[in-house]
Amino acid sequence: MLPDDRYLGLERTLAKALTPLVSELRMTELVTFIDHVVNGREAAVAEIVDAAAELHYAPGFIGYDRDANVSADWNGAPSVALGVRIATGRLVAHVRLTIRADHASIELQHIKADGEDGVGDDALRAALINNALPRGPGRTAPRP
Repeated sequence: MLPDDRYLGLERTLAKALTPLVSELRMTELVTFIDHVVNGREAAVAEIVDAAAELHYAPGFIGYDRDANVSADWNGAPSVALGVRIATGRLVAHVRLTIRADHASIELQHIKADGEDGVGDDALRAALINNALPRGPGRTAPRP
């Protein structure tokens, strides 16, 4: 997480907005992530992230940030950690998603808006809402 406590609110906003992405990523077997990450198949990991994101977000809004690792040791629960980039014309955020069978966490690593470091929760929420796809026929995405 970024060192400033003001980013906790941003992480909560991101965590809520990225729940559909995490749900889609969980449908991929952990062994598949392990295979791709250990063998350096970045394009395959990117394809999984892109396919999961395209179901819920505008094209190009969320993408794999070419950073992943897996944990599958004997004493702990297996997990996959993925670097994800969230980008609009005004905002770029880099987050790390850690996904386990029973829970997921998000770590906001960097956020920048309109050439300035840092961004307010309202601007982030607006970007997330404006790039989320509508749910169901005839429905529109909520407005900020």
